[in-house]
Amino acid sequence: MDDDDTGQARCTAATSSERFRDEFQETLSEVLNIEDWRVQRDPAAEYHRIETQVREAVEQETAEQRILREDIFSRLANAPDAPLGAGRHEVDPGDLIEAQRGILFNGGVVACDGTSEKHDSLAVTIYQIGISLVSYGGNEGCWHQQLFRRDLRLRADDPVDAVIALLDRRRRREGLSASSSDELSELARRGVMSFMERFVLVHKATAPWRMGHGSPAPLELIGTGFVDLEIRSIRLVRALVEFGQFVFVASEQGNRLLNTIGQALYPLEYVVVGTLGDYLHSSLEKWRPTSAPSEDTRWDEGKGSPLSPREWLQRFREEVAPKIVYGLYRATRLAPPQLFYAHVDYVHAAARIALADSELMEQRGFPMLIDMADRFCRSIYGGGSLREMAEAAYARAGAPYRFQSERPTRPD
Repeated sequence: MDDDDTGQARCTAATSSERFRDEFQETLSEVLNIEDWRVQRDPAAEYHRIETQVREAVEQETAEQRILREDIFSRLANAPDAPLGAGRHEVDPGDLIEAQRGILFNGGVVACDGTSEKHDSLAVTIYQIGISLVSYGGNEGCWHQQLFRRDLRLRADDPVDAVIALLDRRRRREGLSASSSDELSELARRGVMSFMERFVLVHKATAPWRMGHGSPAPLELIGTGFVDLEIRSIRLVRALVEFGQFVFVASEQGNRLLNTIGQALYPLEYVVVGTLGDYLHSSLEKWRPTSAPSEDTRWDEGKGSPLSPREWLQRFREEVAPKIVYGLYRATRLAPPQLFYAHVDYVHAAARIALADSELMEQRGFPMLIDMADRFCRSIYGGGSLREMAEAAYARAGAPYRFQSERPTRPD
């Protein structure tokens, strides 16, 4: 390591140490000193310490909340590039009752959610993906697909080499973390499931309003570099935007800045922050295609001139993403803020529907209809159903081993 590298490493270490001290009010050295650790539990002392920290944090949060409400929310509304409807809005409880009785409980909203299972063996990896569409009137439909990935392809002349190659491929795609996945595995599970959820909402649902989980255009569809998937996904999102009456809610948004803004909301309030183009800007700036397209690359199928993959992404950013806005809402006093997406022309109606449905789950403050779709889907396509079928098939095939399994997942 040369002097420049050494200096840079020291600078990084110093910066990390300072950040740790600033965040936790203790140095890393102090935390790693076993002599400062408590040997025996003293619940009374522990509670007093926690109570003190929480009280100080709440006092600071209250002051920050006041600043956000008095200053930041108005800046959001008056920003030069603010979308229509930006800023904070209150919802009257009577409006929620009207939305519940007049739209939600009458079957005027359908929600779609999916689940996936993965089972591994030496011979084959099996992916099972399920999609459910539900309303308060009942189940609207279920769909599922299974994918089989056969890594092991033995030839009579080199069985040992084939197994070694299999181990090497799996080592490279799993990396150091057993939970990590290679790109094709992510495509098979997250990409296919996300696409089909949105396809069902656009082409199978018949209700006036459509509710989805996550983002209308998640990065597993827009931004992976799998060009064919991205072209079909952009067409799908365009159709969703043309329909207009939709709302998507993310169960986890992971953005501390947005979470801070959301924490300043009172119950039955929402704030419109910006457009999907703004939200995805930094991620899409890093976009690179990983393959050549085999789809029809004309913006309107059968019409116009073919576009390059980058032109497709650019037109999405210029023509589609600005019509989708995102914001946050808080349904109840006990619930955390939730990130939501809607068409710019229908954002206020969409926020009221999301709030009306989320109010039904007081502790969580998340749409009950999405939760119903998730639970219904898991009850059919989760819970070990794939494992049981596959184990029976392996037993009939005389397999001397059991394969690994993963629980059903619902990625955002």
